[in-house]
Amino acid sequence: MIVPLTAEDANVLAFFMREDDAREVLATHYSDYRHEFADACMRWGGWCCKTANGIPVAMGGVVEAWPGVGTAWMVATPDLPQHGLEVTRFARKLIADSVHLHRVQAFSAAFHTVSHAWLEALGFERGPLMRKMGKGGEDFIVFEIVR
Repeated sequence: MIVPLTAEDANVLAFFMREDDAREVLATHYSDYRHEFADACMRWGGWCCKTANGIPVAMGGVVEAWPGVGTAWMVATPDLPQHGLEVTRFARKLIADSVHLHRVQAFSAAFHTVSHAWLEALGFERGPLMRKMGKGGEDFIVFEIVR
């Protein structure tokens, strides 16, 4: 089930997200402290996918970075494959319903190929390589939907 993101769920997911998700998001944060990442997720706002037992599996959202331009984000636990269809459908709808945005972008670390395939399945096109964008020198790829 998809529900609004809570601080408790953001903290659970910050500590139990997939290793590549953690490497990716922490490469673009000042701190490696995962509670600070969870706090940032709450500031951005978003959604959470939970199991029938209420266990958080994924969180994400689209934050308006500046007028007309949104940045999409998502992290998940290794249990995502059991909920992938639900998350994909919801993410597609969220992006489609964001009609006030003429651009939606997502930044994904070059090493996170699972994420790249999912972003392309959502309709994002692979954009430029952002060399050494991460604080450890990680390369990132911009994925974009331009309307």
